[in-house]
Amino acid sequence: MSVKKSKNILGIFSILIMMHHLGQKASAPWLSDSVRVHGLEPFVPIGYLLVAFFFFCSGYGLIKSMRAKENYLKGFLKKRFVTILIPFYMCILVFVVAACIGGLKFSPLQLAAVLSGWSLINQHMWYIVEIAILYIVFFIVYKLIKNRTAATIVMGVSVLAMIAGSFLLCHGKDMSCSYWFQGEWWYNASILFVVGIIVSKHSEILRKIARKAYIILLLMFGALTYLFGRQTAYMLKKYSYWSEIPGEDPAYMDKLRCLSVQVPFILFFVLFVLLVMMKFRFGNPVLKFLGTVSLELYLIHNLFLNGFSNGVIFKITSPSMYIIFTIMFSIGAAAVISGVDKYLIAMINGKIKKRETGSSRIASVDVMRFVMAFLVVAIHCPFAGKAGEVFITFGKTAVPFFLVICGYMLYRDDVSIMMKRLIKQTKRILIIYVASNVFYALAKALYNKLTIGTFDISDSFTPKAIKDFLLYNFSPFSEHLWYLGSLLYALVVLLVLNKLKLVKYVVFAGPVLIAAYVALSHMGIGEGYQLRNAVLVGLGYTLTGMLIRRFEKKILSVKALPVILG
Repeated sequence: MSVKKSKNILGIFSILIMMHHLGQKASAPWLSDSVRVHGLEPFVPIGYLLVAFFFFCSGYGLIKSMRAKENYLKGFLKKRFVTILIPFYMCILVFVVAACIGGLKFSPLQLAAVLSGWSLINQHMWYIVEIAILYIVFFIVYKLIKNRTAATIVMGVSVLAMIAGSFLLCHGKDMSCSYWFQGEWWYNASILFVVGIIVSKHSEILRKIARKAYIILLLMFGALTYLFGRQTAYMLKKYSYWSEIPGEDPAYMDKLRCLSVQVPFILFFVLFVLLVMMKFRFGNPVLKFLGTVSLELYLIHNLFLNGFSNGVIFKITSPSMYIIFTIMFSIGAAAVISGVDKYLIAMINGKIKKRETGSSRIASVDVMRFVMAFLVVAIHCPFAGKAGEVFITFGKTAVPFFLVICGYMLYRDDVSIMMKRLIKQTKRILIIYVASNVFYALAKALYNKLTIGTFDISDSFTPKAIKDFLLYNFSPFSEHLWYLGSLLYALVVLLVLNKLKLVKYVVFAGPVLIAAYVALSHMGIGEGYQLRNAVLVGLGYTLTGMLIRRFEKKILSVKALPVILG
């Protein structure tokens, strides 16, 4: 149960949870035969088992950390809350933006409820709400009660009380599970949080017992998992959590029958997995990566799960392509969101890494990078109405911002130091530029296969398309990639200028090139992309960033600058 091994397992389980939800969407037995797809049935009933392991790891990790770190509870809520609430609210923001792009309108009260998390725009986010409450209870109990055995008992009673409350709420008046703690998923695996605490508390003696009787315990818990799994399937089919009649019969006995076999099934499954983990290593670069984005993957995949089925993003009718695209886009989105989350968490906790020069990162610039990246998306997927117009207007500042910042960060008075930075950045952008074009070429081929039945993309290789690509950085696969080509062009020019030791003089040409772009655009000379994609914009704004860096001290020394800017 090392952090590394647990992360790897959670990475696997986050993929399995996604497959579980895909199974519910495509292969569930309650779907009609006309729409049900075969192949994902094994994943339909396993969701609570996977979430149970998440609960177990949380409880286990808390006790392990508390025993290893002195004064662990000092600042506990801040440290723990940011690690779950930052991803939670980041994903809420993404879902709200996606909903607005899709045409959904919120009243001010609805928007406040959704953004606060009180009303879950994505029902999969229930886990974060519950784990946050469990963290609060854990902090209060273990802060006030110094006797750890007594504290564990109180923690167990508290969790049982929460389970009982959720059990009594059933599925709501209209079976919609509109509010917190409505639905069996809120309580059927929660007790594993306490089990994690107990196992962690007695981990040494339990490990010794497991080593001495490993084969016996493995066979025993494997058999118990199988038997209670069969019994759970029977109970869920015969009685069900959903047999209630709102306002008439809550069907508590049916729910209790299901819960009475489901809880031991979950417990034996988790213990069986722990035994397997004692003998088998789970570790490779893929699992390591998935482990680092497991929470974001869990929170975000519902966006693509629905977006590719109802056509809000684009409708995919092929079952195999639906699964592939949902997994691929979910992992990609989770990786991006995770990067932003980790930076925000580090910034809140005061753990921003140092730059090569030893100076602190410019937090405001890093935050603005995220804002500008969002605005770029808003340009290409605009909102409807006035809101969309506003976002597009402000979004047009994004590319100039990125180019100026690039020039600012690259510039150095020492020619040799700047050359190293330019070479490093040029190689990096070249790799990204080539990889992104290949990616979008494959995506275009797949899209053509889905829509017109062929992988043919020969229209991207006409003489005009090739000329525009080579001369004006106009990608034939996706237009927005012009930015990378324009930046790469600027970097190559700067490499030459730096070799000739002319950069410090040429930086004055930056504003001139920008002015030329504005003038020529208004005069209607040439195609828009011909002016934008090559020298005038990419090189112009990058040189302007270098100009700002060169005269930074003088600019900041101007006392009247705030008045001028105002």
